Amino acid sequence: MLTVQASRPRPRSRTVAAAGVPLGYLVLALVVTGPWWTPLGRRVTSVNEPDSVLFGWLLTWTPRALAQGRLPLYSDALNHPDGINLMWNNGMVLPGLLLAPVTAAFGGIGTVTVLTTLGLAATASATFWCLLARPLGVGTGPAAVGGLLAGFSPAMVAQAAGGHPNLVLNPAVPVLLLMSVRLLTDARPARSTAVLLGLAAGLQVYVGEEILFLSGLVVALLLVVLVASHPREVRGRAGRVTGRALLALGVFALVGGPGLAFQLLGPLPQEGSPFATAYYSTDLAGLVVGTPLQVLTTSAAAERSAVFAGGIEERTALLGFPLLVVLLAGLVRYRRDARLRTALLVAAATAVLALGPELVVDGVRTGVPLPWALLAGLPGFEHVIATRLPLFTAFLAAAALALALERVRAEAVAVRGAVAFAVVVALLPLVPGPLPAQDAPAVPAFLTSGDPALDCPGGSVLLLPFPAAPDVDAMAWQQAAGLSFAIPGGYFIGPAADGRAYVGGQPTHTGRLLHDVHVDGAVREVTPEVRARFRADVARWGACSAVLGPSRNVDALVQQTTALVGAEPEFVGDVAVWRDLDPPG
Repeated sequence: MLTVQASRPRPRSRTVAAAGVPLGYLVLALVVTGPWWTPLGRRVTSVNEPDSVLFGWLLTWTPRALAQGRLPLYSDALNHPDGINLMWNNGMVLPGLLLAPVTAAFGGIGTVTVLTTLGLAATASATFWCLLARPLGVGTGPAAVGGLLAGFSPAMVAQAAGGHPNLVLNPAVPVLLLMSVRLLTDARPARSTAVLLGLAAGLQVYVGEEILFLSGLVVALLLVVLVASHPREVRGRAGRVTGRALLALGVFALVGGPGLAFQLLGPLPQEGSPFATAYYSTDLAGLVVGTPLQVLTTSAAAERSAVFAGGIEERTALLGFPLLVVLLAGLVRYRRDARLRTALLVAAATAVLALGPELVVDGVRTGVPLPWALLAGLPGFEHVIATRLPLFTAFLAAAALALALERVRAEAVAVRGAVAFAVVVALLPLVPGPLPAQDAPAVPAFLTSGDPALDCPGGSVLLLPFPAAPDVDAMAWQQAAGLSFAIPGGYFIGPAADGRAYVGGQPTHTGRLLHDVHVDGAVREVTPEVRARFRADVARWGACSAVLGPSRNVDALVQQTTALVGAEPEFVGDVAVWRDLDPPG
């Protein structure tokens, strides 16, 4: 089995490095996210603004709900009156609570920036510390390199650029994997190992369930490899390991169970995924072809990567040919190291699964079936997007690289020098550049003025342009106003009338109409039927007023809303306000 090193006193230099290396990671994270900080709260990713605004909204809701004595797992401030179930929307309740002071000072969008920065640095740091710990026990230098690769891999940087803090704040991942390895390989796994494993998994429920689910998949792969490699030892330890695993499961149920119960048994249950998950798979060429997020990516490589599935945030497979060669050489040289073999074997398995159900090369579907097709129909897997698995490939590759570098320390000076040079060359193609940024939606002063038109207890304000993907300015304005009023519509995941999950949930006639006018600028005829549907929607929303902020095709929206309401708006600064949506006559 994987050998466990005896504990030994930690030298002072190692203790200092344990604090100093994470500081270096934080500096690098600030460089990568730098364009989002100037000024904080007013800059957002230009790769995927809607997701960034959504997470800003979710992070704003948690402290507001708790301040009002409400359960933060549900909100009717969006998609009023039905609301949204935050557990189906990557609500990040725990980070929202911990970073409430940041949200109060800089708004939800500012918190997304802080959380992304901390996520990169914390993930790298947690990996570094876990590599230092038993049973891996590698030296400070190799662990620092491993943490760097895990925390700033192309997969991590792509998800950061995509406005996905739930996929970047991953310090629990190395803890989950390390505790699982300890539980599976220690001769007498300690109760504390099981408790820490269950606690980390339970807390991850309130950070991001997708990462937790994929962590479970990786642990299952580890178990398969260990059982296949050492069947006799596994049989001898099965009873004790099972007992500790049940303890971990019990702790997990206590911590994460309430959130999962609310998701599955609470309001707005839904089935399936709103995304075509089979489409979002990594391209085989993506293992060696960089994207514009890496500093050294050539224009030719960037053009080649543009045909990969999804946006740039889903082009996550890159490891680079030099790193693949270094890892293969390490495997050949230190093939007797069971830890190194296991890490690379599971890394290879996650890389293959990330390719999805069908092999795709340079954007061309080959028709060759892949193992993911066998898993896609299993419970839970319908929600999984395969392009997130390279996050784990990078974690495992980082561990393997650190383990190999630890073995290199016993080699001759010339060999150590050559390996150091090779590692630098291997990591250079992965170096990230500053994340793309743009200005966040400017907030009309009217929406933070406390005007009586925004005071609608138990009801909502019809905030225009109607919020629906990818137009989310209204959600940014609402969170800037502290979610002091509810709005219909929104960018979120919710059930439609058939119970299936869709982006935006069940659409409304008025919402579709106003969104279409915003998109194409064509004013629609308001027939008696259209007006009747408008009045029915307004009544259901409990909408006291309508407010139209700056947008494209604003003149068309003014005309359309005026025709629907049957009254001219009041212009206050840069907004148009209809204070009464049911005027006489």
